[in-house]
Amino acid sequence: MLGSEDLKKYMDEKKIVGEIIYLKSGEARTSSSAARAVKCSLGQIAKNILLIGSSGSRLLIVISGDKKIDLQKISKIFSEKFRLASPEEVLEETGYSVGGVPPFGHIKPLKTVIDQSLKRYKYVYTSGGSEDTLMKIEVDELIRVCGAEILDVSL
Repeated sequence: MLGSEDLKKYMDEKKIVGEIIYLKSGEARTSSSAARAVKCSLGQIAKNILLIGSSGSRLLIVISGDKKIDLQKISKIFSEKFRLASPEEVLEETGYSVGGVPPFGHIKPLKTVIDQSLKRYKYVYTSGGSEDTLMKIEVDELIRVCGAEILDVSL
C-alpha cells in the first residue's frame, strides 16, 4: 500500500509543485474536518473519487468538497453507467486506501476528470496519500499534472 511518502517522492520526481501538510490523526477524515484543520472553505477541499463503469472502465473524479458527484451526468457524458468503487477496488486501482487517495501518482494510470467547481479557486487542498495528510496545490498545476478534462459533473 502506498502512502504520503510515496506521493512526495512521485511529486519530486515529476517536479510537481505542491506541499504535503501533516495533520493530527483524523483531522482529514472528512472534507469538513479537513477544511477546519487548514482553515479554508469546504469548497477548497478537493475530493478524489474513483468510479467503475459498466464496461469495466475506471474514472477518477476530482471535485470540490461542497459538491456531490452526479452519476447521471457522468453516465450521459461517457455513454456508460458508473458506480462508486469499493474500498478494495480503490486500493487495487490506485495503491492508496480510501481517505488517502491523491489525484495522481497511482499504481495504474487513470482517466481523470476535474469538476469545473474547482476552477473557482487558485489553489485547493486534496488528499496527500494518507488519512492524516493533505496536499496543497494550485488548481492549474493539478489540471496540468492530471492531464484532466474539465467537465461539469456535480450536482
